[in-house]
Amino acid sequence: MALLRLANITKKYKLENGKERVVLDNISLSFSNNGFVSIIGKSGSGKSTLLNMISLLDEPTNGCVYFNGKKINKFNLKEKEDYRNKNIGIIFQHYYLLEDESVIFNIMLPLLIKGINVNEAAIKSKNLLKTIDFNEKLYNSKCKDLSGGEKERVAILRSLVNNPQIILADEPTGALDSINSILIMELLKQISKDRLVIVVSHNEQLVDKYSDRKITIKDGKIDSDSEYKKDIKIIEKMHEEKHNKKSYWIRSLSKSNFISRIKRNIIGMTSLFVGLVSSLLIVGFSNGSPSSIKKSTYQQIDYGVATISKETSQQIPGSKMSLVQMTRPSEAELINSQNALEHFYLEPNITTLISKYPTIKSGDSRLEELSYNPIYSFIDNSLNKDLLIKGKIPEEETLSEVLINKKGYEYIKKEFKSEPIGLTLSIHNEYEYHSYGNTNQVITDYFIYDKEITIVGMVDDLNFLSTPKLYYSYQVIKEYLQETLLVNMSAKKGEEITWYDMIINCDNSEDLSSYSYLLFLKDHKNTPYLKDYIDLVQPPLKIESPSLTISDALFSLINAATLGMELFLVIALVGTTLILGIISFSSYTEDKKTSAILTCLGASKKEIFSIYFYENLFICLISLISSLIFAPLLALLANFIIKSITGFINMISIPLLAVLIIIPSTIIICSLATYLPLFFSKKISPKEELSEE
Repeated sequence: MALLRLANITKKYKLENGKERVVLDNISLSFSNNGFVSIIGKSGSGKSTLLNMISLLDEPTNGCVYFNGKKINKFNLKEKEDYRNKNIGIIFQHYYLLEDESVIFNIMLPLLIKGINVNEAAIKSKNLLKTIDFNEKLYNSKCKDLSGGEKERVAILRSLVNNPQIILADEPTGALDSINSILIMELLKQISKDRLVIVVSHNEQLVDKYSDRKITIKDGKIDSDSEYKKDIKIIEKMHEEKHNKKSYWIRSLSKSNFISRIKRNIIGMTSLFVGLVSSLLIVGFSNGSPSSIKKSTYQQIDYGVATISKETSQQIPGSKMSLVQMTRPSEAELINSQNALEHFYLEPNITTLISKYPTIKSGDSRLEELSYNPIYSFIDNSLNKDLLIKGKIPEEETLSEVLINKKGYEYIKKEFKSEPIGLTLSIHNEYEYHSYGNTNQVITDYFIYDKEITIVGMVDDLNFLSTPKLYYSYQVIKEYLQETLLVNMSAKKGEEITWYDMIINCDNSEDLSSYSYLLFLKDHKNTPYLKDYIDLVQPPLKIESPSLTISDALFSLINAATLGMELFLVIALVGTTLILGIISFSSYTEDKKTSAILTCLGASKKEIFSIYFYENLFICLISLISSLIFAPLLALLANFIIKSITGFINMISIPLLAVLIIIPSTIIICSLATYLPLFFSKKISPKEELSEE
């Protein structure tokens, strides 16, 4: 039985004008398992097409190709890859070596594709080189530095290294001088003693000298088939060992590609680095900002201070607008909200008498930005004493000692260039109150508040959006009001009437009521639940907390910022994937000839794609490692800047889970960026890429 047989092979190509061109016309040939067979003919006669049929780089329009009795042109893709790798060795006219790789690597490449261990492949390749007395100094030289004759010999050894049964040589001496041509033909002749060598050539002189059989093709048909005397050998088919596929050669080519395209790959690495760092920082911001804001807003000494009022609205006739009226709730109305109010001290609001912005002076200089704010007490659990960062907290309730927040401390220090702790200020506020006697006579009383106060301590505070504040004890002011009389009204009515009495007993819609009650959280440890307590209050009652309003505004701001960042993140990651995909696609397109060579050597499409996957993987790993190093450092820097500007601590906190997720995510991005563009790219035709006719 013939080793190789072509039965009624016809090959037609469609031309652009719609007509067909017959390249091979019903050709039938048989080949034994050894010998030097030459195929000659004019350019375009179909010689190279015939080799393409045998190597399965092209398929016949009609007819069949048989190898060891098997119909190989009907093989599936995997069977074709194995056939080319194990049974066929191809020598191209222009060598088609991997020019940037070494001599050794090029020769052992078919073995590596087959799955042979790299050390074993190297030993076998060196042994082959020694059989032709190849200069040992050139073993590790790049093929682009070799002469034409040296390249041709490397190409021949590459075709032999897998011990194939058929060697196909397309114009092996076409680019060589006469001396090198003879050396190559001698080598092929030697090889043909124990395997089938089929050579396509124009050089009839060399063909006649070395051939055991000469086939002439003319216009796609066999014009002549002459067989000379030759030694027929019975060659036993060697047992084919199975090898596990290894990816050394893939990684090696990927590394070479990565280095040769370093400028392009730096763009990809930079893009991915920015995307990954942005991802980590954005996730860190999303993770850290809520707890940071909560912690920072809780750092307000008056966080538990609020007001409760009754809010009613009335539609204005003929208008979409409503008239809103605020009044102080009655005791009966407050009873319905006891579940919430049980956590608070409920006190009359005295801010009409003790203005939030009284006249505060140091000597003759007025501190207009400084406000005067109540806290319940200096000595009970309503005060978080841990917020003290300088000075002391008053040990007893007193009007003469106050606390100051950080913003106020900085404000005074900037104004007077001196230490605020221990500074004595004067505070002045006055209020004119009119009441009516039984005869509708107007009674006028004046509340005048003049005090000397000393700043004894500074407390930590939410620096961002905060204003300069002084804090006084509500308890001591309450006692002061309980002792201070409305002089004229008391004289008129013949009884002692205090300002505190007037606030309690005035009409709920009167200005003196401040239209509300003051609420003080009883225990500062319940600060995290303030919002929950407030939510228990039902309309028409309404609790307002300036600190909570700031907190809610900050959360809204952070949520909006996070949403914008997440949108940016999606765009950045999509853009990064596209950039890597473009790099991968351009590299694949640029290396079409290399891919065609690898296909001829038996590499699968998956393995060829893996070259570009590993190249992208290098990009991804470098970017990933860099981002995992730099993202925490950038987070530290960003946190330092944010803290110095806003006072927020650890706004960016990168969770371990984000790190664990970003590693496989990067691999997924790498895979998508590699395989999707290559999968949808135009299929590379080895025949077209390597065709010389």
